[in-house]
Amino acid sequence: MIPSSPKKMSERSAKARKYRPTSPSTFILPTMARKSSFLKQALAALLLLFALYAFFSAFLTPGDPSPSSSTGDPLSVSRESSFPDVQPPKFPPPVRTYMYDLPRKFTYGVIEHHYLARGGHAPPSDADLKYPGHQHMGEWYLFSDLSRPEADRSGSPVVRVSDPEEADLFYVPFFSSLSLIVNQGRPAGTAPTYVDEEIQEELVTWLEGQEYWRRNSGRDHVIIAQDPNALYRVIDRIRNAVLLVSDFGRLRPEQASLVKDIILPYSHRINTYNGDVGVEKRKTLLFFMGNRFRKE
Repeated sequence: MIPSSPKKMSERSAKARKYRPTSPSTFILPTMARKSSFLKQALAALLLLFALYAFFSAFLTPGDPSPSSSTGDPLSVSRESSFPDVQPPKFPPPVRTYMYDLPRKFTYGVIEHHYLARGGHAPPSDADLKYPGHQHMGEWYLFSDLSRPEADRSGSPVVRVSDPEEADLFYVPFFSSLSLIVNQGRPAGTAPTYVDEEIQEELVTWLEGQEYWRRNSGRDHVIIAQDPNALYRVIDRIRNAVLLVSDFGRLRPEQASLVKDIILPYSHRINTYNGDVGVEKRKTLLFFMGNRFRKE
């Protein structure tokens, strides 16, 4: 057998590598892929246009009545049902509060004894008595506010009621913090005529005799004891009440807590602000520093 020459082998290889026409089916897949991509892009563009139309129709079209609403346009009906008119916020009703008409010795009587203990003379009427300024004056502010005519308290979140049956809360306006310091300014060598511990006991005895205190064991009653030592003798007997205190430093967990009681700020720890809205026009507390520096 005579072997083929290298020249003939190279000619056969070249013929084998010669270009052969591709059948029409070879072009089908790329063409279909391009058409599918174009359809997807067109569909995405249509969806985007529809979304933009719905957005502008729902949020930027004025709410005037249009012919479409009267002709029953489905898009208009759907838009109106999906975005109802926003109602204005509703504020809670004011708290109806009944303030006890305590015996005088628990209110103006405390102020009078404070006068007398310092060598002063009692004014002819309670209207002339001035509550002495000190760091626990919240008890006076609450009492004087609730004592004003309701016509002067328009817009207040608290409404004073004269019928205890209508009350949500019962306020006990005892000047407990002032009572605690009545004898502190007494001149040396003079016998005290006022005993705070006895007044505390008399107050609670009076309260326990009231029908509305007994009804809920005092749980709907509000008592202010802003000085940490105020009402210390009877605190266990009034612990069910809502206590207005400065802190819980001298109160046990079963006597007071944030669950039922309220922290009042020290007025002397609030810096005076004289900006565009001064103290007289301010409706809310601007700054509160609640840390008291104790002596012990």
